[in-house]
Amino acid sequence: MDFPEIALILLVAFIFLGPEKMMELATKMGELLRKIRETWDELRYQMYVENINKKVLEEQEEIQSTEEATHEVKEDGTTGTTQDASDRTSEGTQKQTD
Repeated sequence: MDFPEIALILLVAFIFLGPEKMMELATKMGELLRKIRETWDELRYQMYVENINKKVLEEQEEIQSTEEATHEVKEDGTTGTTQDASDRTSEGTQKQTD
């Protein structure tokens, strides 16, 4: 809509409603527009938070799958760690006694 069309609509509304009703109508329209804007902002914020949560969950799943892939399993079914020696030292750093 162009400015002349809006001006014509406002003029007709002013003639039919009068100045007092026009002010009431303008106030109600402003409140309605504010509520619509607040609702829209809330919806956008919720979508943003959902998107961030989705990304965080995807990263956690990726980390877990990476950890599971690098986790060693012994032949007897027990899980292995880097400290399997009986003296609690790492397998690669056990001291050799001569």
